[in-house]
Amino acid sequence: MPMREFDYAIVGGGLCAAYAVDGIRELDPSGSIAVFSEESDPPYHRPPLSKEYLQTAGASRELLHVKPSGWFEGQSNLELFSRTTIDRLDPAGRTVRSESGETFRARRILLATGGTPRRLPVPGAELDGVTTFRTATDAEALREAAPGSHGIALVGAGFIGMEIAASLRKLDLDPLVIDVERRVWSAVFPPSVSGFLRRYFEDRGVRFMLGARVSALEGAGRVSRVLLESGEEIAADIVVVGIGLEPNAALADDAGLGVQDGIVVDAFGETTAAHVYAAGDVARYPDPVFGDLARTEHWDHAKAHGKLVGRNMAGAREAYDHVSYFFTHVFDLGINVFGRTGDADRAIVSGELDSGRSVVYCATDDRLSGTISINATDAMEECRELVRARPTVRELLEKLENPDTEVGELVG
Repeated sequence: MPMREFDYAIVGGGLCAAYAVDGIRELDPSGSIAVFSEESDPPYHRPPLSKEYLQTAGASRELLHVKPSGWFEGQSNLELFSRTTIDRLDPAGRTVRSESGETFRARRILLATGGTPRRLPVPGAELDGVTTFRTATDAEALREAAPGSHGIALVGAGFIGMEIAASLRKLDLDPLVIDVERRVWSAVFPPSVSGFLRRYFEDRGVRFMLGARVSALEGAGRVSRVLLESGEEIAADIVVVGIGLEPNAALADDAGLGVQDGIVVDAFGETTAAHVYAAGDVARYPDPVFGDLARTEHWDHAKAHGKLVGRNMAGAREAYDHVSYFFTHVFDLGINVFGRTGDADRAIVSGELDSGRSVVYCATDDRLSGTISINATDAMEECRELVRARPTVRELLEKLENPDTEVGELVG
């Protein structure tokens, strides 16, 4: 097949890729761009999948799309290759090859390949009814099957498990959340917040089995039982696994790029190979606040990092300096998190967790490391700047002695 040539090639068709296109176009309005996506849909937002989209029968996929209907088709010098898997990268030749054997050359290449949900490494994980949750198809399948289920088990008490549990309760269904950890959201929230959220969910009918490890899934063709190491058996014909993502870094690894639980990039998004970049969930980048290498699976990070790296591909030389956040909305709680909160050795609560509005200041080694705001979206930008400033615990406590102190007053 003849080789096709573009100015820019973006491997990956998610949110990060869409914002990389925007970044490129800000500096290069006419350069040719190829976007390669394994999905049939154009780039779409994933956070609603476990929330509004799951809860709304008949919801259209177009409501998820990052761009209006027909946007990609209407752009000049932009081609979206749907249902296309790229299986080889040649950094020296600046080419990528598809599974069908087509080869594409580009002046700049971006790997925005995201991640793949981890599967349970137990017997029976291949049974019908056992699924991960990442795509619109996953959400639609669960939305259709859940009402007729004879038992729904959610393995993992992180974002996927907890958000799906809240959505299923809103549909008057009865999910059971299972996790090997003894706390919900243990990787994200300190014990005080984790304990509050468990009670909050239990008050709304969500059941938990924590400190429980799945040993096997059984059924005749379709799952019917979840077996625990304790010997307990749980009846379930739907099992949704939400135990994290594995970064899709094999393409980079095979090409000899630096890989370390993700594709290693510098502050500009460039990999260890010149003119080859990575962004979003798959990239391990220099954290602008903490200084080490980080990999962030956040919607906000995918947008900001994708756009900045797109600009850098088009000629800018801008270091990534964005303090991203992640969010969840479960039942009547809107939660926003900045910085690093899961491993904090101290949590200072401003307000009462069950009051409907509060801010939690998380500290590690006597300095602020992150904030958790609950139903306090008005304080988001102040929280972002506070995490960037990283005041000491003493400085925080002195200002918080006044119960009327607002987050903005803590900055500076």
